Amino acid sequence: EKELAGAQTRAWKFDSELGWCNKAESGFGEFRYDWSGARIGTAPLEREKREGIRRVVAVGCSMTHGEEVGAAQSWCARTDDFLAGVEIANLGVAAYGLDQALLRLRRDGWPLDPDEVWLGVLPQAALRVTTRFRPLLHHWSLDVAFKPRFVLGRGGELVLEPNPASTLGDVVHLLHDQRAFLAALGDDPWVSRARLAYLPRGSSWTHGSFVARLLTTVWERGGRELDACFDPDEEFGRLYTTIVRTMARECDERGCRFRLILLPGEEDLRKRREGRCYWEAWSARLRAEGMNVVDLAPKLDPAGSDLRRLFGAGGHYSPEASEIVALELSALLSE
Repeated sequence: EKELAGAQTRAWKFDSELGWCNKAESGFGEFRYDWSGARIGTAPLEREKREGIRRVVAVGCSMTHGEEVGAAQSWCARTDDFLAGVEIANLGVAAYGLDQALLRLRRDGWPLDPDEVWLGVLPQAALRVTTRFRPLLHHWSLDVAFKPRFVLGRGGELVLEPNPASTLGDVVHLLHDQRAFLAALGDDPWVSRARLAYLPRGSSWTHGSFVARLLTTVWERGGRELDACFDPDEEFGRLYTTIVRTMARECDERGCRFRLILLPGEEDLRKRREGRCYWEAWSARLRAEGMNVVDLAPKLDPAGSDLRRLFGAGGHYSPEASEIVALELSALLSE
């Protein structure tokens, strides 16, 4: 019953363009969405911008959405409460990559005529931009969902590779027909890295060899180092940074302020304590370019603090962590 409910939820959120999305005028309980598709905190977003009110559109993944806290406890909702003269449209969606965040801003965010755009970045989820099928990156993922992604063109520009599943029927077909799956996703970095692992069963002699299968499995599981997304000399690093710069540039073209908000997860904070804060040099480079970057790691991880209190069972911010983030952002906006 649990699996069926999960499948129904994923089908309900299916989005032919973005892969999945919270639909406008939907949801229940603590997770409801208004006419714009934004998560409702204390009240729906006003349909018309009020004079003297600064409208913020926040995009990102579950750390922006507020996956394990009540409607009024997400950091978007708490920041909205703290700041008079500011309203925040929370367009965060669980499991999004920065590619989907940019596409959602273009489709659902710009019509809201924001004065500011906040991109919430979870460093430990950076590799989501590399693939169009989530389980290829994380084999444990229960979200058998396809998505779009960007690749870099010859001039370093973003080139969109659309969602390979434009209907729910496509999802079923791609999951049941291995040849169709390979035709659609054969250029995925995790498929092309170890193509033998994804060939139809029995189509290669290696499938009959235990040693060959073992070596293929070991090779296929490698190459997923997060550092690559923050290294300007790596392909993933150039792609990841180009997505951020593109969003910042589009904001600038519309006279809209852009803020990059780093929302570290528990794994990120533990690595930071070990001196392996892999995103710091990256964020410093963006600051040097003039980008407004807010790193919440120092506020969330003061010396000697207990990280367990900051995260729920699923690894998302607790109400306490959301409050810390909201207070810091409120202080910055009040300056």
